[in-house]
Amino acid sequence: MSRIQQVATQAPPDAKFPRLLAFLQFWKWLLPYLRDFIHQDAPYQTYPNGKSGIFSVAAPPGDGPMRIAVAADWGTGTLEAETVAENMKASSPHYTLHLGDVYYMGEAVEIAENCLGVATKNYTGVLWPTCSLGSFALMGNHEMYSGGQGYFTTFLTTLGLLAPDKTVRDPQSASYFCLEAEHWLVLGLDTGYHSGGVPAFTAIPGLNSIPFFNVDARFDDKMLAWLKQTMDILQAKSSTKKPILLLTHHQPMSSFEHAFKKPVKQLAELGFLNGQEFVWLYGHEHRLTVYEKQTLGNGLTGYPRCIGHGGMPVEITKLSQPDSKIRFYDPRQHPIDQEDPNTKVGYNGHIVLLFDGTKLTIEYRDILNNNLLLTETFTPNGAGGLEYLPVKPADSALLSGQQIS
Repeated sequence: MSRIQQVATQAPPDAKFPRLLAFLQFWKWLLPYLRDFIHQDAPYQTYPNGKSGIFSVAAPPGDGPMRIAVAADWGTGTLEAETVAENMKASSPHYTLHLGDVYYMGEAVEIAENCLGVATKNYTGVLWPTCSLGSFALMGNHEMYSGGQGYFTTFLTTLGLLAPDKTVRDPQSASYFCLEAEHWLVLGLDTGYHSGGVPAFTAIPGLNSIPFFNVDARFDDKMLAWLKQTMDILQAKSSTKKPILLLTHHQPMSSFEHAFKKPVKQLAELGFLNGQEFVWLYGHEHRLTVYEKQTLGNGLTGYPRCIGHGGMPVEITKLSQPDSKIRFYDPRQHPIDQEDPNTKVGYNGHIVLLFDGTKLTIEYRDILNNNLLLTETFTPNGAGGLEYLPVKPADSALLSGQQIS
């Protein structure tokens, strides 16, 4: 039985899923965490000889644009996670992407229950939607709380490009990948492996300066070598640089929490993003926040989007004063469930990527009726920049960064 099911003692006897409230009761996780604290991390996996980690992706003829459904911090096994998964499937995506975090420890049994749909005596399992052509996933810090073995041995083996019979024909053999579309590159980069740390303690001021507690979410040297080689290969194929959509678990910037700057520095040192605007999607923070174009440090210019609202209780996002860094945020809140009307959380959801020629469109979808909250389009201008156009429906609940809540 998974950790979440062990602590979800307040769920009604006939409940099919554990209550979301269990994830807010951190003290109940402390003993299970301490039991797994002393462990050996799984070896860092790389792509075997003959496999580049570059996957060609496209929509089948006549079924364009190519659609990719994306969620982050989704692996809770709750009704909310099940609903988001069903909403993801509603767009008939060709591919799906998870940006990491299977709760609470990322153990094999939790991945089986929360991602592979394996039912237990108490609860219905939840199945990650692999869809028609393939599915890929990053790891987050929670997978590393138990050393990453569950991610590498249980989840990763189900991921990659799929054959018509839904078996894996080209596996994702490492915790990072490159999806090569006709006009865009999607880089999934692993910030999770070096982020296990000690939950809660790393948020205490000063503790991150102590090496034992320090979590910098850095890219592993083996992945950096792969990334340099990959970009060299791709840039040698064409004189025109494709625009890049970057995926990580951890945030490079934030108006609300600690930002992880080490991966930003590492990307800048590689140089392939210098002078090129890009889009950066990430989770870790359990909220939906769309930022203005930012100079992220070290000369990198990107469009950061926090989409960590896939399955965990969503942080209530409030602004007491305008924030010029924020384009849109979701201020809504609701009781976590009918049994506890006083505990308030935000709303879960996911996004859908649509690749239509050179244009990338991002649809932000709500857990409620799969409602559309926002549409953004990014079109390369031929000079390293991206033309940006947001369209917010009149009934969208999102506020601008100039509106306080």
